[in-house]
Amino acid sequence: MALLAHINRIAASGAAHGVPALAGGVAWLVAVLVSGAASQAILARLGGDLVAQLRIELSQRFIRLEYEALANDKHAIFGSLIEDVAAIAPLVLVAPMLAYNLILVALYATYLASVSVLLLGILAGFLAVSAVASVCLERYLRRRFDALREANEKLFEFFRYLSEGKKEMALNAARAKHVAEELMRPAIGHARRLMVQVHTGLGLNEAWSSAVVYASVFVIVYVGYAALGLPATTVTRFVIGALFLGGPVAFIASAARQVGVGTASLRHLQKVGLDLGDASTELPGAGGERTASAWDVISLRHVTYAYPGDDEGRIALGPVDLDVRRGEMLFIVGGNGSGKSTLLLLLASLLTPRTGDVSVDGVPVAGLREVHRQRFTGVFGDFFLFPHVLDNAGVPLPDERIHALLGALGLGAHVNVHEGELSKLTLSTGQRKRLALLQCYAEDREIFFFDEWAADQDVHFRDYFYRTLLPELKARGKTVVAISHDDRYFSVADRVVKLDAGRIIADARAPGGVPA
Repeated sequence: MALLAHINRIAASGAAHGVPALAGGVAWLVAVLVSGAASQAILARLGGDLVAQLRIELSQRFIRLEYEALANDKHAIFGSLIEDVAAIAPLVLVAPMLAYNLILVALYATYLASVSVLLLGILAGFLAVSAVASVCLERYLRRRFDALREANEKLFEFFRYLSEGKKEMALNAARAKHVAEELMRPAIGHARRLMVQVHTGLGLNEAWSSAVVYASVFVIVYVGYAALGLPATTVTRFVIGALFLGGPVAFIASAARQVGVGTASLRHLQKVGLDLGDASTELPGAGGERTASAWDVISLRHVTYAYPGDDEGRIALGPVDLDVRRGEMLFIVGGNGSGKSTLLLLLASLLTPRTGDVSVDGVPVAGLREVHRQRFTGVFGDFFLFPHVLDNAGVPLPDERIHALLGALGLGAHVNVHEGELSKLTLSTGQRKRLALLQCYAEDREIFFFDEWAADQDVHFRDYFYRTLLPELKARGKTVVAISHDDRYFSVADRVVKLDAGRIIADARAPGGVPA
């Protein structure tokens, strides 16, 4: 503001002040450079901190997100972690710059008011028209932004086909052509059309805002001289100030691009369950919650489950009544699609029953899910293998203990360990399942579960699993729940529960297999 006033004084009086005026101008220019550099450094630091905090909060919310929500819309949520974070980060970065330029607009307006209130009124009228037009355009483009975000979400799903279905497409050229020509090309074309519409609209907004500033200067010069009869010095000072004002106004208009994309991503995060408006960011177990208490029986009473997204609302499991007693070895058997894995997820409270209750010693687990989940460790059918071996408290297991477990699982010659981190995960499916079992031993919880764990093991290790490892867990007082098709080993279990079409059709409470 001082530099602007100095320039206006020189413009009004010419070079009458000579060297002092020049020296003063240079001093103010240096001050502008130093303060500008300092403010940009502060803004950069603030922007970096805000983006880092955004990423931390989003990752924490993703961890807190219920498995059920993730399982039913996995590609959309994974896309959010990539696309939405990338879109929101510029929004976060531009926010302090917007505040900075709004302050400049207010300061310049204050200065221009001191030069001529009438001319400021004319300028404000032009800017108000520009602002109204920008708001109307923003409302129109909001739907386009949301449609573009949904189109990109569909593209992420097709990109997943490229990575996860590579082997199948390599063997089937017709399948690969279908993905490329029938799926990806139309989806990319649709996203392109929406992108062109959005960015054309934003470009028009920027061009319009710039034209309005220059039009206002033209009108101010004309009206100032012709209609108001203002002195040339007043009009000149006001025009110079108005041109200074054009910079912040142009930035605010150009920021609509980042704001539009970022707010569309914020709305999408809310849609998939990662709403940043939720104040709760505490991770599971971070607050020192209650630990799982001793128990005798886990009960399911009249439990049914239907997968979200099934338009017909068909029941995938149930109604089911089942008791799991502490210390017993329970096998869950049945054909593919009979509901075995769904039953296991309900037992561990990873899915919420549509009807009925899951309780522990008569106490419903609905309000104590995190506590109840602390009882379980195991290997899912679609398990994920982490490289770090942690105990139940999240502390890396000693390397000596991991070496001993690797040897017991027949992996000592294939995998090394350093400070609790496994050296290699790229093994056969059966060997990877052994590494997952190693993690279960490290956590050492009360209930061990296995979803078709032995299906990918060789004959020797399959027998070792059923006749040695499982009985050892039971001897240690562990409760074992295993999904299995190996009927030759059913006699190892205390009970064998058989499912068909989502219902329990047999419950053998004594060794000897499933009754007819």
